Amino acid sequence: MRNWFDSFIISKIDDTIQSHSEIKRIKLFNAFCYCWYITAFILILNYLTKSPIPFTNIIAHILQLFIILIAHYSHNKGKYETGRFIFSLMLVINSFLFGNFLRTGQLLEFYMILPPAVSLVLTDNKKINYSIFLISFLGFALPNYFFKHYPNINFYSPALLCLFLLFYFLTNYFKNQNREIENLLEIERDKVIADKIILEEQKNKLDQLNEFKSHFFVNFSHEIKTPLTLIQGNISRINLNGSVEENQEKIKIVNSQINQIQNIINNIIDLSKIDSDEFSLHCSQVPLKSFLEKHYSEFYELFEKKGIQFQLKIDTPHLSIDMDEGLMSKSINNLLSNALKFTPANGKVTIIVTLENDLVIKIIDNGIGIPTEDIDKIFDRFYQSKNDITKSQGSGIGLSFTQSIIKAHQFNITVRSIPAIETSFTITIPKTAFEYIPTKEEDTFSESVQILTTPKTSTKQIAQDGRKVLIVEDNEQMRNYLKEVLEDYQVYEAENGAVALTFLQKHSFDIIITDYMMPVLDGEGFVLKVKELGIKTPIIVLTARSDQEGKLTMLRLGIDGYLNKPFIEEELHLMIKKSLQSLDSLTSFEASLEEEEKESLVIFANKFNQELTDFIYKELHSPTFGVEEIALHLNISKSTLNRKTKAILGQTPQEIIMEARFQKARAILLENPYASKKEIAESIGITNASYFFSKLNERFGTF
Repeated sequence: MRNWFDSFIISKIDDTIQSHSEIKRIKLFNAFCYCWYITAFILILNYLTKSPIPFTNIIAHILQLFIILIAHYSHNKGKYETGRFIFSLMLVINSFLFGNFLRTGQLLEFYMILPPAVSLVLTDNKKINYSIFLISFLGFALPNYFFKHYPNINFYSPALLCLFLLFYFLTNYFKNQNREIENLLEIERDKVIADKIILEEQKNKLDQLNEFKSHFFVNFSHEIKTPLTLIQGNISRINLNGSVEENQEKIKIVNSQINQIQNIINNIIDLSKIDSDEFSLHCSQVPLKSFLEKHYSEFYELFEKKGIQFQLKIDTPHLSIDMDEGLMSKSINNLLSNALKFTPANGKVTIIVTLENDLVIKIIDNGIGIPTEDIDKIFDRFYQSKNDITKSQGSGIGLSFTQSIIKAHQFNITVRSIPAIETSFTITIPKTAFEYIPTKEEDTFSESVQILTTPKTSTKQIAQDGRKVLIVEDNEQMRNYLKEVLEDYQVYEAENGAVALTFLQKHSFDIIITDYMMPVLDGEGFVLKVKELGIKTPIIVLTARSDQEGKLTMLRLGIDGYLNKPFIEEELHLMIKKSLQSLDSLTSFEASLEEEEKESLVIFANKFNQELTDFIYKELHSPTFGVEEIALHLNISKSTLNRKTKAILGQTPQEIIMEARFQKARAILLENPYASKKEIAESIGITNASYFFSKLNERFGTF
């Protein structure tokens, strides 16, 4: 019954209809039908209250309802023209019946003017409109000729015909005017939508550009400040009165870091030249074999140090390439540097040269690879695929620069990658760009050279006495420099946060010095893990990041010191000394306790932690909840509360509250990913939802 009712009554609009005017007609037709249903029911109820009951009128209205239902049903089934024709015809029949039979003498025949106007409004079908007009006029003019209801009125006179025509044409005129206005509005609406889409795309591009810019400058700052720190540190340690041999290693480090900075600057300058008229190639015939052997030799030691199997396979005759040797060297260096950066220890990197129709040079590695969605963007300037390594290294210009150089030579470069399995960069050189070198000499370099080394240990003990310091830093030369600075300490090294955590599970240290930006596990993630493990070792963060947000983020986690690169050595020593004094005080206090007291202290700490946690999660929903409420609940002062939480939990009360809110918000999002920010914020007592969620994203990454 319900389905039948829906088919007759409920308004439906076909999804394929795009015209705004047609949608309006459908809605208007439904409105006409609904109004007629209501009017007919009211009139029928009115007739039932009269005596005697005019059954003829009631039957006429029921007939009207039946015809309208048929028209409405046809219309809802998508037969729009049929439904509208039936409805307009019903208006003619209604006027004819009431004017000539049911309520004669009341000039109801003049209602015949309305059906043509209604038909014009509902449809553009000329056949329907002309038919309804003709039927209406005949239904108006002819009956009085036979029935003589109005002997003094000539219903088929030219004047009345003109009246019909005038009303019809006026309706048509206003309809056309309305259509023109609607068309203009639709054009304007489409333009607004198009402008909105363009603005949205521009906004997205601007957001991406801002992200790229921010990422570029953070990484660029990191890559510049680390060499500057090493330069400053080693220069300050050069003994001018000492021997040349004594200072040689420090001078070597300084020169290498100056060269590194120079290379970074040169890459940016060269990239800018490519976009200007200053860029030009200086080509000459370069022997391929010696060219690649030179690069192989240059990267030999670097791959060996990291424990990567490195091969060069040249399966071609002796060839020379017409190219700019300097620029092509930079391209090969960039590709090999990326392979070195993204391939882990015990990995494999191979240079393969083959000759078919064209000369093909492939650099293949089994590193972390490139996600499928990033393949098409990998050569875009400043673009970097998001992974643990690019968070702390690179500027996003290397591959763009490489592609520009190769294309300038009329060569081609492509990339193919299966993440964590194989990534290959292929340089294709057409036969017009190389030629054979006739030679009878034996090769002085093996066609296939392989070097396989065992990765060096990630930790090295420097001294047997002194306090134990763990250095967590991805830059080897920076680690070596810090070992010199901390020569009075027993120093251990870890190349990233993940490696450092494995050491902390087996060994204890007096102090930890960590970088902020590192691959695999960065400084922030490392500090979080340390705090979660309940390790109370003081932590000093040493970083090239100079933004306040990064510093505040680390301080909120409860670190003991934050130093920007380049730093003053004495400042680092003072910070270490102060941190060790605090550690000694805590250790002395614990050592002075009896075993039972220590157990009691542990029990007290656990009880304090449990009571504090329970109270925080109980009151977390309140926007006014804070440190004062906790102090009042525990019946202690705010300063005492701060000391206790810092000593027992390693964090301030405010940090504990914020972490509890982070954890609860994350739990809600994991349980219900569609929960609104407002709902989550209200459940954890946050009034500024936007700010909180920006901090939540920093804490856990984007949800």
